[in-house]
Amino acid sequence: MKKKISLRVIRRISFYYEALLKLNLPENTYISSRKLEEVTGVSCNQVRQDFFYLGISIGKQKKGYLVKKLFKELKKILSIDHSSKVIIIGAGRIGQALSNYKLFKDRNIMVTALFDIKKELVGTEIGKPGQKKPILHIDGLETYLMENPDIKIALLTVPEEAAQETLDKLIGHGIRGVVNFAPKILKVPKEARDIQLINDCIGTSLYKIVYQLYSKK
Repeated sequence: MKKKISLRVIRRISFYYEALLKLNLPENTYISSRKLEEVTGVSCNQVRQDFFYLGISIGKQKKGYLVKKLFKELKKILSIDHSSKVIIIGAGRIGQALSNYKLFKDRNIMVTALFDIKKELVGTEIGKPGQKKPILHIDGLETYLMENPDIKIALLTVPEEAAQETLDKLIGHGIRGVVNFAPKILKVPKEARDIQLINDCIGTSLYKIVYQLYSKK
């Protein structure tokens, strides 16, 4: 049985993985917990504790962790050791920016299509040659998901007034995980089970830090 890991630990693990991507070290070299602290800000003691807790015993005293094996272990823990296909609902500026996010490839995430209702967008493609993604009409969503049953994740970038209805539709068509970028807190219907929803409006983090900076003045 797979060990259940807290989201706090998963967040730190994602920092370690991002650090390895950023450093772009040869696979046959080693990285120390102190170097990971330098890049991520997580203390080297915490790094070692996390790796010990997760059973990552691929380190060598005074040398650190073999990059190739560490990459493999972190990918397995983050469940990105296999490809994840994703669709985007809403092909406006945010949706198009997400579809062209170059680091998705390093994370084994592949955007397969975008959906919208605007006539000027539907039927077009976006992206670089060889990496183009179609923009389809939202009315074809159910058929598309039936033809592609391995797609279980959607990014939601629609206007707030359409967000909850669209979420309900996605769940009804078999989507199991949704990241909502609309400026509205969405809720999973009570009858739906095992649905992962993250409300991640881009503005909220900025508002929070502005408040923290200036509210005590």
